[in-house]
Amino acid sequence: MENKIELQKLQHLLQTEAKDFDFLEKLSADELRTLRIRIAEVMDLDQPEIWGRVAKVAKLMPNFLNAKVSETVLGALITANISTYVPIKDAISIMKNLSTPFLAEVAEYLIPEKSEELIENISVDTLKKITTQLVRNKKYYVASGFVNVLSFPKIIAISEVITDELDLILIAEFVENKAHIARIVEGFSDKRILKIIQTAYKNNKQEEILTVFKLLSPRELTRVLSIVKQLSGADQDTILQDFVTRIK
Repeated sequence: MENKIELQKLQHLLQTEAKDFDFLEKLSADELRTLRIRIAEVMDLDQPEIWGRVAKVAKLMPNFLNAKVSETVLGALITANISTYVPIKDAISIMKNLSTPFLAEVAEYLIPEKSEELIENISVDTLKKITTQLVRNKKYYVASGFVNVLSFPKIIAISEVITDELDLILIAEFVENKAHIARIVEGFSDKRILKIIQTAYKNNKQEEILTVFKLLSPRELTRVLSIVKQLSGADQDTILQDFVTRIK
């Protein structure tokens, strides 16, 4: 599963078809992750010396002015690269003066694995706004980056703004730690879990939810099975058969 997720991320990053990367399937998830991060660094103009110098210049200006320059002059890509060279406290201060659409655009150029400390220090309110904007823009891959590096309490908090079941499934598709998704699902009502199941099967995304359901506690899995039994006819038979085959 980790290999599959990393291959999907590479496909998204390079905007190409999965079949073009069949030869990469022999690599481990760690090797694929290393390749993906290096490609992202090159694509995002990873130049430590340049961004370090620009960050030093930024320290000479008030953060509200840095925010203005970032959004009107530098743009999202350069802002994202500089953010890792600015002290966390200043980066957060600058972010408070940036618009939500621009923050969402900056998030597209961040490499989560290299920005964990920065992302974790972003306020829950700001994370919710960015996530809402990313979902609105259908940037599911980018939103999944938050889930992959944030502490669990913050993941729970931002999951509250993902109100559409298909959006939730499409984000979960790129999340490496499926156990986090399972814990989120355990907090959902029976009604919402039923909607997630129906949405997944309607959109041929049942593989994603079955992978997550395998990680539920026995008690929660029993609850999900009782929810499935609320369905009628062929739908119930198909889903129950999948549960028996895949989850046992």
